[in-house]
Amino acid sequence: MTKEDKLSQTLNRMFSLHPKLIDFDLSRLKLLMKKFNNPQNTLQNVIHIAGTNGKGSTASFLKEILENHKLSVNLYTSPHLINFNERIRINNKLISEEKLIKILEEVETKNDNKPITFFEITTAAAIIAFNKYPSDVNIIETGLGGRLDATNIIENKKITIITKIGFDHIEFLGKKIEDIAREKAGIFRKNTPVIIAKQKNKKASETLLACATKLKTEIIKIKNISSNTILGLKGDHQYENASTAYTAAKKILPLLSLSKTKLALEQTTWPGRVHQIEQGKIIDYRKNITILDGAHNEDSAYVLNQYLNKKSLGKWNLIIGMLRNRDIKDFVNIFENHINKVFAITIPDIKSSYTSNQIIIKLKKSGLHVLPAKNLENALQIAEKELPLLITGSLYLAGYTLRFNETKIN
Repeated sequence: MTKEDKLSQTLNRMFSLHPKLIDFDLSRLKLLMKKFNNPQNTLQNVIHIAGTNGKGSTASFLKEILENHKLSVNLYTSPHLINFNERIRINNKLISEEKLIKILEEVETKNDNKPITFFEITTAAAIIAFNKYPSDVNIIETGLGGRLDATNIIENKKITIITKIGFDHIEFLGKKIEDIAREKAGIFRKNTPVIIAKQKNKKASETLLACATKLKTEIIKIKNISSNTILGLKGDHQYENASTAYTAAKKILPLLSLSKTKLALEQTTWPGRVHQIEQGKIIDYRKNITILDGAHNEDSAYVLNQYLNKKSLGKWNLIIGMLRNRDIKDFVNIFENHINKVFAITIPDIKSSYTSNQIIIKLKKSGLHVLPAKNLENALQIAEKELPLLITGSLYLAGYTLRFNETKIN
């Protein structure tokens, strides 16, 4: 059996330990971590990031800046796109299958088949890995929300960061933007400095500031980077994420080198986010630009619309797959003026995905020309090669597309 197969089997066993994918209750994880002597309490220089959009990009920019200044960085993000290892990076490298299997088997043994969610298991593995293989800085991204997110069992933090907040996962976080902001602000700790990224919603900003003030935490003012700076990630919105990361880096290293910082920002990558596909299998089907983006909520649709406006390439074809808990019509309507045809696909192996026919029914009143496709390859075959192409609607679709394209993530 290969290491990849063994890892897959281990993850599948752990996935079955709880009937729900999401179940907010920190007691299960706290009990498990107690059996490991609470390694979350000994992690040093933890930077904890919550938000609706921009968490991963901000974390990536920050990681690159710190590493370019010779600091070692451990990074925990979610979800993964192709391989589970993407979630846990140890000193700039994906954790090896060997190390990950060993840690997961330890977690499995200590948990002793008790109910626990998959994300709680993966968070436990990340914390244990960071403890076994320490770094100068540990960057940890929440999975969903903040207050009751599994990552929030960490009490001692160097900095907390809130990226842009919008409406997402309202079934768990609340229908009002103030409720969502309060949940995100649950990662704040007394006397721990907080960085709040520029917010689109005034009520979200006010709520976050009120939560920070109540705890008497230092609110660090954002230091904006120049719009002339070259970024490795595409889209004007990335300047806000880069500025947030730069502000955090400045707090850790007040004497940042400008040249090293610029180089770091330019070489930052984050797959599946306004990702231009320039090599791989998909290129065989194309004679124009192909953009892949894991956008799946209205705020990220606005970001896509800004990008499409700036590109000025005329009408785009759209390949879309989405989860049923999303309003696909409202999502597409935000950038529909840029769309020539829509090719609807079912995301493979995702039970909660809209079927291609369901997408057609949802979008038929929009006036768009919507066609069913059997799968991604079929959509690529029937979409005009000469028109620019956007593939979006879900991070699961982004991951599937990258796997189909045989893209490597390092």
